[in-house]
Amino acid sequence: MNKKIEKYTIILSLICSLTCAFVFHSQMIQVFIAVWIGCATGLFGYHKIVQMALNIPADEGAGKKVGTQEYMKRYFMYGFVLVVCQLMKLPILAVLAGLMCNKGAILLYALKEKEDFHE
Repeated sequence: MNKKIEKYTIILSLICSLTCAFVFHSQMIQVFIAVWIGCATGLFGYHKIVQMALNIPADEGAGKKVGTQEYMKRYFMYGFVLVVCQLMKLPILAVLAGLMCNKGAILLYALKEKEDFHE
């Protein structure tokens, strides 16, 4: 599952980065880099979610605490990446597009597996 989601993320990011670079040709390099920063950030966040799910405690209270802490860490990391990209004068919307490539890959995987399940 993880390998397919990584593969879909990279394919979607390649399509997105090339499309954005073509559309915003005056900032081609910055947009291309920003999409891939978003892609890497999304993949890192996804792997943190997988690690958390595999290591979550059986106790409900402790599980909620760990889940909340990991959630906050991930969103702090996303915010930090966005701030750094803004300071580097990279297009924030391109970073968000890269992040959305990972979310789209997860959705694509779920839809594809749903089709395979019903066959």
